[in-house]
Amino acid sequence: MLFGLPEYAVYLGSIPVGLYLPLVYSKDLGLELADVGLILMLARISDVVTDPLIGFLSDRTKTRFGRRKPWLAGGAGLMMVSAYQLFNPVPPIDNWYLLGWSVLLWLGWTMINIPYYAWGAELSDDYNERTRITGWRQAFGFLGNVSVLAVPVIAGQITGYGSLPREGLTIIGSMALVALPALIAITLWRVPEREAYPQPKTPLLKNARVMLKNGSFMLLFIGFMLMSLGTGWGGATFMLYATYAIEAEAYTQAILLGFYGANIIALPFWVAVAERIGKKTTWVVGGILFVIVTPCFLLLGPGDLWGFFIVLAFYGIAGGNFGALSMSMKADVIEVAARRSGENIAGAYIAVWSLGQKMVAALALGLALPFLQYLGFDPNVQSDAEQQRILSLVYVLPPWLFYAVAVYFIWRYPITASRLARIRAAFDRRDARRASTTRQVAASS
Repeated sequence: MLFGLPEYAVYLGSIPVGLYLPLVYSKDLGLELADVGLILMLARISDVVTDPLIGFLSDRTKTRFGRRKPWLAGGAGLMMVSAYQLFNPVPPIDNWYLLGWSVLLWLGWTMINIPYYAWGAELSDDYNERTRITGWRQAFGFLGNVSVLAVPVIAGQITGYGSLPREGLTIIGSMALVALPALIAITLWRVPEREAYPQPKTPLLKNARVMLKNGSFMLLFIGFMLMSLGTGWGGATFMLYATYAIEAEAYTQAILLGFYGANIIALPFWVAVAERIGKKTTWVVGGILFVIVTPCFLLLGPGDLWGFFIVLAFYGIAGGNFGALSMSMKADVIEVAARRSGENIAGAYIAVWSLGQKMVAALALGLALPFLQYLGFDPNVQSDAEQQRILSLVYVLPPWLFYAVAVYFIWRYPITASRLARIRAAFDRRDARRASTTRQVAASS
């Protein structure tokens, strides 16, 4: 359980970027909506260099504290400062301010998450225990999501400050300043690293080529990225959709609590289902539910607060399996790849995965917001029926398509519990033969 604590802190420092920043920096701080989208996209694209580099280095780091832990400690400080600056902006603010602190925020995120997820993939070899580990981590992530919304709402009810997105952003920035170093320190202190495989000797580019030829990894990777593109697109446009299409700006944070509450409630259910029918099948069921629920947003209009709440709750139930199962399945793929190579390459795989995740998040922001502006939407102009229709279509149709295609790729993913057991047995026999040969050579010499 303690291993999941950093996820809470990281969510505090990252979720508001896509959720709050487009609305706050365009509506309240006066930046162009298209500029905000492109800047946030560029900040994520900066990780093209840093993600594989940090994955490569964390696999090869040698300290008395371990391979992964020093990276988490360094990333916590950087992310803490940049999150505070982004979430507590003091006007006047320009594009360079947003770009600079966004780049530093994602660099800190990379320094934490790539070693952290590689560490998680190495903690256990048990097929179902991996799901429980990732389930706890995902639960703390969902709790972070809930806090991003609930704390400002509660603060608004008690003090009168926090209900509006700009106010909520300031509160969350202050929370991140405390939570990032405190929670990461607890995990670093109480959770040991596990030396699963030797340090890698294979060059970085060769590892990349091997990953691209790994069919199981690529199917999982493409399916996950399409799902992430759908959720990222929805996240980038959510506050705009809620504010202008549903006209629920004052209630958005409270309504979103229904979504994240459903996430948290559904997570143990999905974990239990996965242990009975398998991870892939469970994820496919959740993906199909996404496909069914997403078009329901088109049935909503201005003032449909309860309808908005109910659809988001079902959306949250569907999303409850997404993070935990994909991370657990990724650990299975990494184990097979590591056994095949005989090297600890978790960091390299996590880096590629993280890079892909950031690229689709960048694309979601960089395409959705300029697309809205291109179609004539302006957050600084009073919305009318046409603008509301544009917002609804842009909010719904692209994610729906991404989810539908993702289900196809996930269904083709081949690794099940029984197949993983057979693969392990084959590698065990191979390793036993190699050990026997080594002993014979040593004895003869």
